[in-house]
Amino acid sequence: MIPQSVIDDIRQRADIVEIISDYVQLNPSGRNFKALSPFTQEKTPSFVVSPDKQIYKCFSTGKGGNVFSFLMEMEKVNFPEAVELVAKRTGIDISRFGSQETPARKEEEKGMTTLRWAARLFHQTLMNETGKKGLAYLAAGRGLSAETITAFGLGYAPESWDHLLHESQRAGIDEKLLAELGLLTINRQKNSRYDTFRNRVIFPILTVGGQVAGFGGRTLSNDPDAPKYLNSPESRMFEKSKLLYGLHAAKQNIRRTETAILVEGYMDVLALHQAGITNAVASCGTSLTRHQAKTLQRYTSTVLFIYDADPAGKKSMMSGIDILLTEGITPTVLILPPGDDPDSFVRREGRKFFMEYTDKNRLSFIDFQLRYFMEAGSFENPDAKAGAIRIMVETISNIPDRIRKELYLQELSEKLHVSMPALLELTGHKPAQQRFRPNGEQTTHKNSKNRKQKTLQITVLEKTFLKALLESTIYGNAVLEFAASHEEMLELKHPAAREILYHMIRRYRQCAENKEDMIDPVTEISMFATTEARNLASGLLIEQPVSSRWQERPEAEREHARRCLTAFLDAFKTIILDQLVQRKERVTEALREENDNDKALLLQKEIIELNTTIRKTSSDLGVMISGILEGR
Repeated sequence: MIPQSVIDDIRQRADIVEIISDYVQLNPSGRNFKALSPFTQEKTPSFVVSPDKQIYKCFSTGKGGNVFSFLMEMEKVNFPEAVELVAKRTGIDISRFGSQETPARKEEEKGMTTLRWAARLFHQTLMNETGKKGLAYLAAGRGLSAETITAFGLGYAPESWDHLLHESQRAGIDEKLLAELGLLTINRQKNSRYDTFRNRVIFPILTVGGQVAGFGGRTLSNDPDAPKYLNSPESRMFEKSKLLYGLHAAKQNIRRTETAILVEGYMDVLALHQAGITNAVASCGTSLTRHQAKTLQRYTSTVLFIYDADPAGKKSMMSGIDILLTEGITPTVLILPPGDDPDSFVRREGRKFFMEYTDKNRLSFIDFQLRYFMEAGSFENPDAKAGAIRIMVETISNIPDRIRKELYLQELSEKLHVSMPALLELTGHKPAQQRFRPNGEQTTHKNSKNRKQKTLQITVLEKTFLKALLESTIYGNAVLEFAASHEEMLELKHPAAREILYHMIRRYRQCAENKEDMIDPVTEISMFATTEARNLASGLLIEQPVSSRWQERPEAEREHARRCLTAFLDAFKTIILDQLVQRKERVTEALREENDNDKALLLQKEIIELNTTIRKTSSDLGVMISGILEGR
């Protein structure tokens, strides 16, 4: 619902180098910038950002695009959300478009503003005279540094019934909104209202994008009836089952290490981050949920559980393993020494020992389950053991990938000395039949064909054609106009190449009414339907121009435009002729194998006709191309 002209303006005003620098450390490399890939682990930088073209390309993974596609990849948001994020960075107001103007959206903005106000109030209170008690608990009692306290916006709610209420009245904030957000409690029977959080250190709970969604408060009271931890109540802004504490700060390192450390408490997250283990998150004091697992799956396929080693913690990990496996995540488990939690252990032992201990004592989920059932005495008699095995097989059955599922069943079979057929029977499936053909082929013709399609490499000819087509749009729509008028003659074999061509032609036709409209290929990258097309186009654009020396010549722009057009037309001619030549080769091959004289004569006649068509087409295209180039 945002006009294309506004999207173009947002992208052109954005500095892709500045935005990507929030996620990776960019270093100058000639006219470009280089960095280690944010999408994978590597030792040699292969991630390139071009400030001139405002695009990026990762040569390790093949991913590439513009500022919108980068944020879509990193933040796992859709295109409109990515546009909105960039618009905020560039100071462009897009609130007048689409759903931005709805009452619900305005209410959501008001709620978010109020939550940010409350977070600032709690933090400011912690850092002034009123917050001495809370600061002493966090700094002296729990060993948190000033940097950690500030980075996570920790705060304090004083032992007062109306501290926040009084401050909200001064700020002109509606009491009804405060009550909806759980910051104010209203007792209708007594006709009273009071602060929800009192005498508690406050942990703001942020969304993955860094917006305050709610709060957790740890009591400093000695009252045995007061709950140790108190969270914001469920509301439209705060859905505890969908949030992970610390994810906004951990997401980049989770990607880099390809592992998320999942702990139980806020202090566990803070202690690990302070020790430099910045891929830790917590499930907000609840058992892991499907929503939280889905969120983690956006960033990693491996999770290390470090819950408390007490029975409740182990039980939570048992259920969490099933949830993670269902979402395609491989869980591992670390059991800490008795009496320890991640907070106490890392503060006492330090980062180095913590990492060494983790490497030595990390358990696969199967080994953890075996240990869990052995400690519970479930392997002491056949009936209990059979029940435990059924539970473990049910856990493995949650794995969506069939091959991984069977491999884990084989591992379980070897460790328990139970046959694979018996375990497979528990899953409700019979053993998979070997699909071998007599001639040694292991796949059907259809599967072979699909595999060939997936591994089809784009030809140099098609790359040259597309690169010239994309680069030519810098100078106007002449080349696109030519491609659109000859679309029926063009047949590109690579699927991503076809998508790029048809998309650009479609965009040209949409803009055809206004001849002055320019189509920006960098903006178009985000519009391609498939990741393959986006990656291909960004790779073509970030490579050297059609002629790498055009910049050294006089009248550089004009010379480059002519070379783009020449390369495009040459590739166009070759693509058309190649179709005819390949057809002739097929007919010639058929003629060699034909034993029927009448059919052979027909094939010979077709070859003669094809030769004539090839010569005439080549001549016509040559004249047409010469005319176009002379006209330019």
